[in-house]
Amino acid sequence: MSAFSILIVVGLVIRLMLIGNTGFLADVSFWKSWGLAAIDHGIVWTSFNTNINYPPGFIYVLWIMGKLYSLFGNPHDFNSYWRENNFAFLLVSKSIAIAADVFIAWLIYFFFSQKDRLKKLGVTFPLSPNFPLILSAVFFLNPVVIIDSALWGQVESFGIMFTLLAILLLFYKRPYLATFIFITGTLMKLQNIIYLPIYFIFIYRSFGLKTLIKSLSVSAITFVLVCLPFVLAGDLSQVLFLMTINSDYFPWLSLNAHNLWWIVSGAKGLNVTDKITVLGMTNAKTAGLIIFSSFYFLSCLLLYLKTNVRNFFLSLILGIFAFFLFTTQSHERYSYPLVVLMLFLYPFLNLEYGKFATRFVNLKSYLKNFFGSADYFWLLYILASILIFFNIHFGLVYNYPQNGWGFLSQITTPQLTIVSAYFHIVLFFAFFVFVCSQISPLFLIIPFALTAIGLTLTNSSLLLRQNVSLTAFKPIIANQDFSILQVNKSVNSYSGWKSWNRLSNNYFYYRFGFGAHAKSNLTFDINKKFKRFTADIGIDTEAGTQASVVFQIFGDEKKLFESEKMGKFDFPKHVEIDISGVKYLELILDDGGDGINNDHADWLNPVLYP
Repeated sequence: MSAFSILIVVGLVIRLMLIGNTGFLADVSFWKSWGLAAIDHGIVWTSFNTNINYPPGFIYVLWIMGKLYSLFGNPHDFNSYWRENNFAFLLVSKSIAIAADVFIAWLIYFFFSQKDRLKKLGVTFPLSPNFPLILSAVFFLNPVVIIDSALWGQVESFGIMFTLLAILLLFYKRPYLATFIFITGTLMKLQNIIYLPIYFIFIYRSFGLKTLIKSLSVSAITFVLVCLPFVLAGDLSQVLFLMTINSDYFPWLSLNAHNLWWIVSGAKGLNVTDKITVLGMTNAKTAGLIIFSSFYFLSCLLLYLKTNVRNFFLSLILGIFAFFLFTTQSHERYSYPLVVLMLFLYPFLNLEYGKFATRFVNLKSYLKNFFGSADYFWLLYILASILIFFNIHFGLVYNYPQNGWGFLSQITTPQLTIVSAYFHIVLFFAFFVFVCSQISPLFLIIPFALTAIGLTLTNSSLLLRQNVSLTAFKPIIANQDFSILQVNKSVNSYSGWKSWNRLSNNYFYYRFGFGAHAKSNLTFDINKKFKRFTADIGIDTEAGTQASVVFQIFGDEKKLFESEKMGKFDFPKHVEIDISGVKYLELILDDGGDGINNDHADWLNPVLYP
């Protein structure tokens, strides 16, 4: 038996020992529910009639889970199928990611055994015969990889597998097949979309414009093929829904990700909405997107200015790491690809180890060269593995304490998670040593400059002392008893674009405002930046004759205004109130004491004055 086979056997034995752990129960339950729906009713039905929030391609994977389980048991046997410790389903569901673990380990072993090709791609440092095996072992036995697939039951390795395979095919001059696989992976695991710009920049710089255009065409064809059931059913709008549903599905600062927003929230990321105002009138979500985009631009610029395999992997690392660190709503698992991509980056850095004598005899000389050495890289890799493992483990035991690893669960405290978040940020900037060796350090100013520009532009109205429409703010609370809040549209617009309608009261039309429905509460964090608030109020034209509401305005829980009971045929009334020093502005709709039937009511042209 070869050494690689022994490695796979050992890794699989470790995983088999952990499969019986019920892991992240909610995710496993979702796999059960969605998988059963897929085998019983099909791909399209599942997308419409379950709470699935994964891209359309992943429903195929769920279908496979359901079919595989049918070989072991009856998925319609309620008591057996839905039992938390149903080993057969745990085995089936976790085997998807475990199979991906094995495939990635093989990819590492195979690719780094190709010495001639590695030389052509830029590896100049001689690699030992055991190097492919060592690199495979570092991945396959990494606790991060094991906890995610075999313990938690998630599919990070399944997603990154497509990206890695596509990248390696690019190195073998197969851009169209690579693109087919890459886009398929994106439709399976949406986080892969983060790599999209970097991927196509590499194709353009390596193969030219003509190949780029053809690759984009392959992308379109792949999209249609993967989504063919939706195409045939005439429901492509549902595909768009599945691809965008997560944009605000978890509106919190951090979903247990130890990042910038975990620090801002004081280790309470799941309890703080990302619509809070953090700078002027910029909310956390917008600020996070600006910061992320700024650093992502630098990663793209690095690859564009100096296109090689080394910078391709480095750009991918910086892109996914920035996404994890700086965007709100980030999950604890989103930094997982680092432990894979760093291994592919390492050989292309062509780093030497510090000599033994230099390390311990001439410490000053060793430290001088440390940041350009293999020692520095492996320090980063070990630190990344520890931090990511701790973060994923925290996400697991935060929800299911019984499924964690004893000692680590006991020492996991809010204070330690914040320390972890700070170390994550330090680790991110530690990668810029590799950036500076490729492009001028002056380029590092760019993301900070872009962030400053972006935050300034989002606050331009405030800086120029201009009036601001309240619709520029996202409510931190938006509750109502019927439908969902509509911005610049009437309540009935909630049912889709065919029903979109302008705000109006007795056929007085308004461009800006909120279409709401009693009883409702809209709360905005205006951050004490405004002195006066004005709006018109009234029942929307689309409401029936039974409509009647009372409008109320609160500032920091103090009532500032209450209207008389207003009905269908009342003309809009103008409101003007003092909001000096108010942080939280609440707009309340009450049903007037006669029920909520037809209570479509509008806050029309709501304006804040500095």
